[in-house]
Amino acid sequence: MARLRDTVARDSPFQFAPPPPPALTSSRYTSDFNEVKDYGSATSTARTPDQTATALFFSGNPVVQFNYGLRNQVTLRNLDIVEAARMFAGADMSVADAIITVWRAKYDYGYWRPITAINLADTDGNPATIADPTWTPLLTTPAYPEYPSGYNSFAASVTGSLEALFHTRHINLSLISTAVPNAVRHYDTGSAVRTDVVNARIWLGIHFRSADEASRNLGVELSHWVVDHFFQADD
Repeated sequence: MARLRDTVARDSPFQFAPPPPPALTSSRYTSDFNEVKDYGSATSTARTPDQTATALFFSGNPVVQFNYGLRNQVTLRNLDIVEAARMFAGADMSVADAIITVWRAKYDYGYWRPITAINLADTDGNPATIADPTWTPLLTTPAYPEYPSGYNSFAASVTGSLEALFHTRHINLSLISTAVPNAVRHYDTGSAVRTDVVNARIWLGIHFRSADEASRNLGVELSHWVVDHFFQADD
């Protein structure tokens, strides 16, 4: 029997592992680098006020943020205790496995954060990246490796679970933010949530797009697998 620290529902801790991050000399890395350098700076003139608001909305605690959304689903969908328990179990087990997958990958790859990458770009072997030793992100950089994104895996596994559990892309999800008091956002689809979270973490200056998209993809795929294998409703 698999240990909890290795896997909750998956067959192995590598079943939904992300691909390796882009090589520092690749065109994908160059594109990611320039995007976060322009849009994720604390003093960015490229980032719009709406983009800044979205970034800050998704800069707090995702556990509180998305479990608020799940509780709201109980009322919205008029779920009974069995249906509600199924929803919470499906979503939270998916999140648990997604987070385990992400943190294993973070320490397998040890990829640098944008602040380090941009400050030390003259050491990356890529002539297309230009160092800026004064660059700082909008949000203080977390003290652990960059690739892939934990927040994106959380958002994707919750929204993916709701899609699979209720057999619809229209999940009708309301979210609060622990970083922006009294802010509430409503999303019709899971894909809309995931798009905002992917962009938000770039606009905060703490992630490259590759990391966000890798976690988005693994979160959706993993959550659909978990629901399909363990949480199908009785006929």
